[in-house]
Amino acid sequence: MADIPEDDKEQSEFDEVLNREEALNPQNPEKDSVQDAASTVVKTTVEGKWQLEFNGHGAELFGILLKNFLLSVLTLGIYYPWAKARQLRYYYGASRIVDSDFQFHGTGVEMLIGLGKAVIVLVFLDLAYEGILSVILNEWLLALTGLLYFLIFFLLIMVASVGARRYRMSRTSWRGIRFRFLGTFKETVILVSRGWLLSLFSLGFYYPFYLSRFQDYWTTRTTFGNIQFSYDGNGKEVFSIWLKGILLTILTLGIYLFWLKANLQRYFWDHTAYGEARINSTLCGGKWLKESLILFLFVILTLGIGRAWAVVRYKKFYLGTLSLEGKIDLAQIKQSEVEMTGATGEGMADFFDVEM
Repeated sequence: MADIPEDDKEQSEFDEVLNREEALNPQNPEKDSVQDAASTVVKTTVEGKWQLEFNGHGAELFGILLKNFLLSVLTLGIYYPWAKARQLRYYYGASRIVDSDFQFHGTGVEMLIGLGKAVIVLVFLDLAYEGILSVILNEWLLALTGLLYFLIFFLLIMVASVGARRYRMSRTSWRGIRFRFLGTFKETVILVSRGWLLSLFSLGFYYPFYLSRFQDYWTTRTTFGNIQFSYDGNGKEVFSIWLKGILLTILTLGIYLFWLKANLQRYFWDHTAYGEARINSTLCGGKWLKESLILFLFVILTLGIGRAWAVVRYKKFYLGTLSLEGKIDLAQIKQSEVEMTGATGEGMADFFDVEM
């Protein structure tokens, strides 16, 4: 247990350095540009095409995973939040673009508190549900209680999605500038509920339009500093990709599903921009299927020992399909006030297996 506060102490020291760097980003236009620590020349505008890279190494990740596993076993699982924070710090720090790494500033203490709150809510909900079932004999009331329980779980998944997104973005930075997610629980519930209901009533034909609307919302509510990301995709084009993909997935007994998911992700990325720079994706189904099989088989055949090397290979592949092209005026990017939300949503996301 002595290692637990050490992790958070290291992260706190890193954040103090980062905060001092952020304090050097005042409103004076001559000093607004974000400087690369590796360069003494101030660049206010960068233009070109930059590849997203993952520079992790299997041996390094293996050491982290092994230490996390041993400490989690010794502490009967209590170390899990610190293990997750350490792992995320490695993944983010090994990811870079324009010669600068991303950084993750979440801590084990934050995640432990968030996980604890999530456990309390879920345990209370389960006990309340079991208690109500024990005293209700009417079948209609039982059905109504089941429906209410389902709706509450749906709302909790929305809380997990929004909360985890807000937490992750507020703890992620690049060149000393943090990301933000401005979406709200209310807006997300309305968007998702409407999308799923219309998809149900239209026998699924509205679903691709919902996917496009959700991607629009999720993207445009995300900012880096004071500038929001933008999305210019439309439902009709997503519908064409989706319809073709569904038909071919059925004809190929599910094999084409990788191509369908790759085509949708490539479309969403290709229609996302940050200022005058656009994101490009070269993700294709065949390569994705191959890398996914290699990841799965390598982990299975090595009895989990080779997981670190398999994960590093997979991340290098996936991040290597993404690039940013255009022009970025670094002088215009300023640190906005970041709401340091708690990690309760992050904790719930673990329970519901909500991907971030």
